[in-house]
Amino acid sequence: MNMPCITMVGAPHLLLGAVTKALSDAAISCRYPSDRTEVLKCEVASDYNINGGMVQEAPECRGIALQYYLVFKSLAKNHWEKFSG
Repeated sequence: MNMPCITMVGAPHLLLGAVTKALSDAAISCRYPSDRTEVLKCEVASDYNINGGMVQEAPECRGIALQYYLVFKSLAKNHWEKFSG
C-alpha cells in the first residue's frame, strides 16, 4: 500500500511512501524496519529557495506551491479511496 504525505519543513515536500507489513510491524514495536523503505519525493521547485527552503512570504512561491498541491491532491485522493472504499 502507498501512503501520500506532505511535510512542511523548509520547502514543502510531497511524498508517496510504500507501507509494508514489515514497516507497520516495526512502527508498532518502536523499532527500525529490517528492510529499506522506498519513498518517492517531489520537491516544490522555486527560484526563491534559500538554504534548502522556500521563502514562503514570496507570493510567487505560494502560487507555485499551490499548483503542486492541486496535482498532489488528486494523486492522494486516488490512493486514499483504496482505504475508504
